[in-house]
Amino acid sequence: MPNRRLVAVFVALVVVSTYQEVRAQSSSVEARRSEAAKKGMVYVTREEIIAGAKREGSVKVFPGVDEKAAPPLVEAFKKKYPFIETKWGMVSGIPAIQRQIFEMAAGKAELDVFHAHTGFRNDYIKNNLYKKYDFKAMIEDGQLKVPPRAIDEAGGFILSGANLGVLLYSTRLVTAEKAPTGWESCLDPQWKGKFAVDTRPYLLARLAARWSEEKVLDYAAKLKANDPIWARGHTTSLERLVSGELSMICGISMHVWLRRAKNDPTVPVKMVVPNPLGVAFFESHAVYAQAKNPNAALLWVEFFAAKDGQEIVETLEPGRASFVVEGTAANRVAKDANVSLCDGICRDREEKLIERIAVEAWKFPKVGYTPQ
Repeated sequence: MPNRRLVAVFVALVVVSTYQEVRAQSSSVEARRSEAAKKGMVYVTREEIIAGAKREGSVKVFPGVDEKAAPPLVEAFKKKYPFIETKWGMVSGIPAIQRQIFEMAAGKAELDVFHAHTGFRNDYIKNNLYKKYDFKAMIEDGQLKVPPRAIDEAGGFILSGANLGVLLYSTRLVTAEKAPTGWESCLDPQWKGKFAVDTRPYLLARLAARWSEEKVLDYAAKLKANDPIWARGHTTSLERLVSGELSMICGISMHVWLRRAKNDPTVPVKMVVPNPLGVAFFESHAVYAQAKNPNAALLWVEFFAAKDGQEIVETLEPGRASFVVEGTAANRVAKDANVSLCDGICRDREEKLIERIAVEAWKFPKVGYTPQ
């Protein structure tokens, strides 16, 4: 009999404790919702996201990856969430992106998740084209499993890709003793007339996050004085380096090089990680403000930005996966580097600085102009 009383007391204590815990959790969630509402944002729990996605049963995504990378990403997502019918589309080129923005603003876009093109970031913000989830709070509470650093400064975008600017040199033409070590090497007279610089200098513009815009402009002017070989397009410059036509490339997207090295590991080229290392987030994703399937859309955004999706991106496009996800090439390179991270406000000003470099420092009539 005493044992039965003890069991009854124990059960009662467990029930009370569980009730108090549930009540505390409920109170915490409500507090989070209230805080989010004050900021004009929405807070939802993982249980609500999963339940909502099951009701919705479908999602349409527009990922910002290469077209060949989309099918395996979609298939992996379907495998993880078999109750979601997943459709996808691609938007390529400035006219198509602008058309999509117009359709979204008019409420006529047939999509749930969109890739926010960096050049039009302000258009998405000022037209309120994305759902304003309190991603910071949701990630802190484990409602979404996304690296905290992947949240854009605007709050509604999740950044799930990276672009790193590095230097390359020809091991066929340059000895290890004379190899470049960083940005200052590009000003050394030994490279005069032997190195390439892209005439759309977005990699240089990203250094402003660490250097300041004026220092970037001063550096660009000195770069021109060292008589570079002007080129447009990283892939083209890389092939000229591989063939022995160039000795060095002063600024190239790391993923362009890794893609080439993956196809042919024997190419006589080495990479140099400069100081600072210009880094920009890419593949910014958000849930459309008028999405019919917002919960399924949240699961896609999480999947793409977390390890599952990033491993697929890394396999197909080495160097394009996010530098905040452990194990990616960008993460390994950036971990020990002096990073100049260009996001948010820096990205908003990027196009203007690119133009200033081309027109003011290089005296070109426009960005992308290649002197003959």
